[in-house]
Amino acid sequence: MKGIMFLFLAFSTLCGAQISVRGAESFEPLVASYRSEFTSMSGYRIQICFDNNKSVVDDAKNKFLTSYPKIPVYMVFENPNFNLMVGDFRTLVSAEKIRSKIQGEYTISVIHKTTIKLPRID
Repeated sequence: MKGIMFLFLAFSTLCGAQISVRGAESFEPLVASYRSEFTSMSGYRIQICFDNNKSVVDDAKNKFLTSYPKIPVYMVFENPNFNLMVGDFRTLVSAEKIRSKIQGEYTISVIHKTTIKLPRID
């Protein structure tokens, strides 16, 4: 029974379907763990800017989005700096390819191993 429920949840999640579970409240943690398992994974992001002035980081964000609109951008605040991270790369090689393209255009270009969202297929 667990295997069938797992396959159903996995297939529905991958197809973008929304699942509504009605039943005991004890199912909620199980469903949440399956949902998070299929939306994130270990991967890499490139840090291209950090500053304590948000407008500097916003400018770098806008510049990057203009040049690379299909690569996701994440701004993370770690006191006292705003960190600008780009990409959801599954492999170090794919992160390194983009880093070599943008090196010199931005203040820094450092690859970080982190939890990423599942990358876009297109």
